[in-house]
Amino acid sequence: MKIMSAYLINLLTLSLFWFFLLSTIFPKDPAQSPEINLSLKEQECLSLLKRCNSIEEFKRIHVHFIKFGLFWHSFCAGNLVATCALSDWGSMDYACSIFQQIDDPGTFLFNTMIRGHVKGMNWGHGLRLYHEMLQRGVEPDNFTYPALLKACSLLLALDDGMQIHGHIFKLGLQGDVFVQNSLINMYGKCKEIGLSCAVFEQMLEKSVAS
Repeated sequence: MKIMSAYLINLLTLSLFWFFLLSTIFPKDPAQSPEINLSLKEQECLSLLKRCNSIEEFKRIHVHFIKFGLFWHSFCAGNLVATCALSDWGSMDYACSIFQQIDDPGTFLFNTMIRGHVKGMNWGHGLRLYHEMLQRGVEPDNFTYPALLKACSLLLALDDGMQIHGHIFKLGLQGDVFVQNSLINMYGKCKEIGLSCAVFEQMLEKSVAS
């Protein structure tokens, strides 16, 4: 009897060992895992966003992002803002309302909003947003300046353009070919041909646009 009891105890111990071992090696059913379930919801919502072709549809997808708690993920928020601000059917007013709900927007989000304002011919709004970006301590990059300099060229805002040129030097971005082409265009539109030529002459690589 004692031998039988010891055998049963050993068998139970061995069964528990294999149960814990297998549960560690093999993941739970995705439907039962909150992390995996959230990831699937994120993929589903981003897929819907890529296929979106109207502001009405976009608003419904935005509700899904909020419902599943995805809006607070920076990658998802960035995709929402970019889709709304840069799509032909988009709305800058609605993009602004989303942007204002984000506590700490980074460089990508500011760049996207500046591009959206310039695309929508709200050039002054683009410049003001750039100054807000600097005030909030968000560092611009080489993607910030082409749209910004385009706004300066369309507004013939030479003083703003020259100030931005100084920022470009300070950040060490004066060697970027897209930034250089944007500077050449801005100075040319503002009829400062000498400055435009000076930027051209400093270029190590010249593109067709240059």
